[in-house]
Amino acid sequence: MFENRKIYESHLEAQLAQWKADIDVLKAKAKRAKVDAMVQYDHSIDILQRKHSEADRQLRNLRFASDDAWESVKSSTEKVWVELKALFQDSAKTP
Repeated sequence: MFENRKIYESHLEAQLAQWKADIDVLKAKAKRAKVDAMVQYDHSIDILQRKHSEADRQLRNLRFASDDAWESVKSSTEKVWVELKALFQDSAKTP
């Protein structure tokens, strides 16, 4: 179980790093956007950064969870991951 746990945590860490890079891409697009689109980008970026921070906290909680609590924390972490993934999909629709 310990090996699976480490693999799972590594996967989440890699996804979190990718999402951080995606936020940086959105920031660059926002800088090039017209004023009205810039407001949309800024709003999306703000929401994404907050949810990214929440996901980061969840990953830390997962890493430090006892073996008994790990499955419960994993479930909470997966919920945040689904929410963050959906936000990224929505942000892709921003002009």
